[in-house]
Amino acid sequence: MSRPPYKPFHHGPPRFQVALGQIEPGLWLSPDPEAGWLPEKNRRLDADPDKYYRGRPDAAAAEAEALMRVCEATGQQAPRRDEPDLIRAGRLVSDDLVVMQQLEAGWTATALLLAQPTFFSLEDSFDRELFALHTPVPGGVPGLATKIAKVFDRMPAGGVFERFNWTVQIGHERWWPHGSAMREQLDTQSPEDAARQLYLRVERQTLVRLEETGAVLFCIRICLDPLAEALADPADREAFARNWRAAGADALAYKRWGQFSAPVEAALKAMA
Repeated sequence: MSRPPYKPFHHGPPRFQVALGQIEPGLWLSPDPEAGWLPEKNRRLDADPDKYYRGRPDAAAAEAEALMRVCEATGQQAPRRDEPDLIRAGRLVSDDLVVMQQLEAGWTATALLLAQPTFFSLEDSFDRELFALHTPVPGGVPGLATKIAKVFDRMPAGGVFERFNWTVQIGHERWWPHGSAMREQLDTQSPEDAARQLYLRVERQTLVRLEETGAVLFCIRICLDPLAEALADPADREAFARNWRAAGADALAYKRWGQFSAPVEAALKAMA
């Protein structure tokens, strides 16, 4: 695939909407443009699996079905390892994986494998219900969470749905569960120095209803490209600049993305 593999910045500014589109099942997990990250991902899982995984005991059946679906979609066999099935599934794809199940409290994150979160941690998300997960998001409660719950309720088994988020980050490290470290880097550098380290970060989210358990498997694929390379095409650069500048105040305030405005402008100036 060409780089960047996805260009959601052509379709509007960063915003908080459901904006799901159905895609062909064959496009769900293959090709995987971030497969080059898998060896490092597996090294991290080998070294400290508890850093990246949480699961409720009653999520085991949904994890097993998720593993089966990932194997079918990728044409790979499950790794022969004594570890939770969601970790085994995560070794086959670059994506982070989240199992959502309908419990008495509502749709709940009952198992998660987060190897590359950005300002999103296991502590923030494990065993939390959909509305609690979206409380920090602008318009998340009740609006966005209510819409997502309805989508989950009505999602047909076998269908694959896709949406995108996009922003920028400093450097190519994928592990940013908390934003303070990245903000410290921004605070100690000039916009011009930070601009040279900017990466385009595209988050491709896909959702699949698991037929046997009724759970929803939520897959999060993170694509990172140096910003200057990602915007080498003038048409891409123009679309990115226009829609970054069109981001609402709530989007820039959320997770303090507004701190990137000066480095982004410095980067765009250097590319002009």
